Amino acid sequence: MKIRISLLKILFRQTLPATLIALPVGCFYVLLTKQVLSWRNPWMALFVLVHSIAIAVMSGRYRSKTFAFLYTRGFTRDELWCNKMLNTTFSVLTVWLPVALIIWLPIRSAVQDKLFVSPYFPIMMMREASVPWVWLGGYAILLPLFHYVWIRRAQPLRGGSGVILLAISVVIVIGILMLFRRHPLWFRFLIYVLSTVMIAASLIAGRILHRNLEVQ
Repeated sequence: MKIRISLLKILFRQTLPATLIALPVGCFYVLLTKQVLSWRNPWMALFVLVHSIAIAVMSGRYRSKTFAFLYTRGFTRDELWCNKMLNTTFSVLTVWLPVALIIWLPIRSAVQDKLFVSPYFPIMMMREASVPWVWLGGYAILLPLFHYVWIRRAQPLRGGSGVILLAISVVIVIGILMLFRRHPLWFRFLIYVLSTVMIAASLIAGRILHRNLEVQ
């Protein structure tokens, strides 16, 4: 894979609106929310979902003139796909890392303790430290799948819209799993394995199909 800086700049500008909106929203939420954050937090789950959809949609507008322009500039399909995935990673980290640092550093704990006089802090600071990793895992599951959705829909084949049902089903399953506070160790291990398989399958299938993508 060749990293094309000029291509990455164009791709980053495409997803920049989502970044500029998501960054302050995520930072202010974790900074000001008074409840102890957990992996089951519905608002942050919704945040990750909406942000992932926005990134995928802005990256995969295969009917737009900008999309057609990029795909006629001499880049190979693999170069375009790999740079899109790299830009997706960068777009996620641009938002996720500042949000995570607010939690990991004494910033959130200090605001909750000094400003809101919360009885939970700084005691709960260590408990919240693992939560950002769960959010990053959510991005890792959703974004390869959402990219696969637009790549499949751009194929010159019937049934492209059916892949949307697959994405909706995955989101529903994740939502159901979040309703339960605890899961047995064996079940958690199974979820980790299945998630890894799904991520790998989405990435591999997306890359293969992307080579036959039809610019409209």
